[in-house]
Amino acid sequence: MRNPSLLAIGECMVELSVNSQNSLQHSFAGDTYNSLVYAKRWQPEIDCFFLSGIGQDMFSSMMTKHWQEHGIHSQFTLSSPEHNVGIYAIKNDPSGERQFDYWRKHSAATQLMSLIEQSDSESTWPHFDLVYFSGISLGILAEDDKSRFIDLIKRLRSKGSKIAFDPNYRPKMWSGTAHAIMWLEAAYGVSDIVLPGTEDHHDLLGHTGVEEIVSYCTKHQVSELVIKAGKQGVFAFENAQAVCHVPFTPAKVQRDTTAAGDSFAGVYLACRMANKDVQSAIEQASGAAGLVVQHQGAIVEHSIFDVFRQQFTQAL
Repeated sequence: MRNPSLLAIGECMVELSVNSQNSLQHSFAGDTYNSLVYAKRWQPEIDCFFLSGIGQDMFSSMMTKHWQEHGIHSQFTLSSPEHNVGIYAIKNDPSGERQFDYWRKHSAATQLMSLIEQSDSESTWPHFDLVYFSGISLGILAEDDKSRFIDLIKRLRSKGSKIAFDPNYRPKMWSGTAHAIMWLEAAYGVSDIVLPGTEDHHDLLGHTGVEEIVSYCTKHQVSELVIKAGKQGVFAFENAQAVCHVPFTPAKVQRDTTAAGDSFAGVYLACRMANKDVQSAIEQASGAAGLVVQHQGAIVEHSIFDVFRQQFTQAL
């Protein structure tokens, strides 16, 4: 019997950060990639695949090696002879909030749809149980490529894949709110599981409460809705019916919020793929996010995360 399979689509970039000696250190990160790493760590039996574009540069080679070390399969990642991977630099203020500078325009990942079509590789892909993408996965693409991307998601869904989407709204990636809303709705329309934050809906649509978000998503036929509402906790709905509310538990220390939402999404989806109920999946995802914000960088050191996971799951 084969393992469950999870495909994440998006961009992984070189992450530059300043260490305690005021020198730059590098790692690799990106929202859907981060989620994939945490999904694999939480449920190691899941086969995790990353669909993206990379280059033929030194960092691209280092990046794919880094994925393999984290148990992420790269055979569906496509190489561009003309474009390199993107880079971003991160700085955190004393409260852990992050500030970014990006060098990603025309990165290999932004060429994903052309790379897929040029390689004619889609017909060789296996069935994926779950496919995950985000607003950033869409936002980096050219306008025509956004339409082609949504069509790709429709094809995967028609073949039986369940689709999960996190809006992960970043204003600078869109020409305006109307532009972002148009593609948000396109994504909602092809998704089974949606993981919005209340900030996403407030900034884009002016929604001020969970009820408005539920009503809006119901119109787009979202069947499984998990709303991250900050200090109000997490609210879950299935087919517009309330399932549970998990209260907010603050982390002991908040050093870096970079991958809080990414780790939540990855662990939540991994738990659901392991047939955990919605409330248990949210509790485990919230616990993982609470650990992640206590550590610098998007990806917490493997040994630290594994000890936490073992202790957390044993306590359930």
